[in-house]
Amino acid sequence: MNKENSTIGLIFKRKWFFILAIIVIIPALIYACINPITSAYNNYTSKGKLVKEIENKQDELNRIIAENKRKTEAAKKATVKEFFKLQGNDDVRIAYAPMFDNIIAMIKQNGIRMKSIRYRNTAEGDNLIKSGDGAYNGCQVDFVLVGYYEQFANFLNELDIYPYFISVSDFKITPYQYDKKILIGEISIIFYSKRP
Repeated sequence: MNKENSTIGLIFKRKWFFILAIIVIIPALIYACINPITSAYNNYTSKGKLVKEIENKQDELNRIIAENKRKTEAAKKATVKEFFKLQGNDDVRIAYAPMFDNIIAMIKQNGIRMKSIRYRNTAEGDNLIKSGDGAYNGCQVDFVLVGYYEQFANFLNELDIYPYFISVSDFKITPYQYDKKILIGEISIIFYSKRP
């Protein structure tokens, strides 16, 4: 009976050993199988977010490229710029109002804010007006503008394709002191007109 008890005790001990081994080994195996799956899932979701971000940036770049192509095509059509023609009785001080309104509309369309505007009736020291023997008039408008780099780039592209002959006589950009992404631009534009 002692031998029988020892055999039963050994089997009983082994059962608990096997049960204990199963209780420890099975969760370890489950963890070993699930951990790579969860890390792969986390890696996949982070790559998915990165892919979406890249797709959004690519869409934005495609939009900018399409817009620049449109502006380039418009520029090709308007390669020869005309002088704004004054009518016989036009007062030089108000004759540039349509051009002035167009430039302000361009500034607003590009999302640039105007800090100040200074209008001068004459473009003092401009070589075209000096050498034109009185055939040309000009006025100068000085703007102080606030915006981002892309906004200024688009605005300058639009100035380049403007149908009338204008001149950017001075242009200076400085970053805003508290946020370097924001730029402050000082630009002087001369509007020209030809006398009839």
